[in-house]
Amino acid sequence: MLAHPTYAKLRQQTCFSLIKKALPATLQRGILFMYVKNRTLFFAVKHPAFKMEFDYKLSLIKKLLSSMPPLQEACGVHRIEQVKVFVSKFSTQPEPESSSEPRYTERAHPDFAVRTDNERLTSVFEAIRESVAKNRERGTVNGEW
Repeated sequence: MLAHPTYAKLRQQTCFSLIKKALPATLQRGILFMYVKNRTLFFAVKHPAFKMEFDYKLSLIKKLLSSMPPLQEACGVHRIEQVKVFVSKFSTQPEPESSSEPRYTERAHPDFAVRTDNERLTSVFEAIRESVAKNRERGTVNGEW
């Protein structure tokens, strides 16, 4: 079923997963993605340290590609002749979300005097006083009154 041309990408991904599994665990962790272009297998790695390690173990990787029968069967279509490594500036892992809403500790005190005869202003000051008291209990300010 995988011999059908429609499944070429699936065969390629199977080849890449077998190559990745054949590598040592230290190298597996550094791989972001792989692709083949002009009979050259390219590894995109996360960090320059992984590139140095790949360059150091390049002969091991070439031996794996030429000696392991499962890899030869899965990757025979691609006829990989060279192996190259580069550091990718892209990361597949999402960055952790940080809260953009700032949190502050309440510095005001709710024990202030309201000196006004206007009922509307008195009710606003009472709402502010309650908000300050709640924020002091909670320890943060989130901008709500």
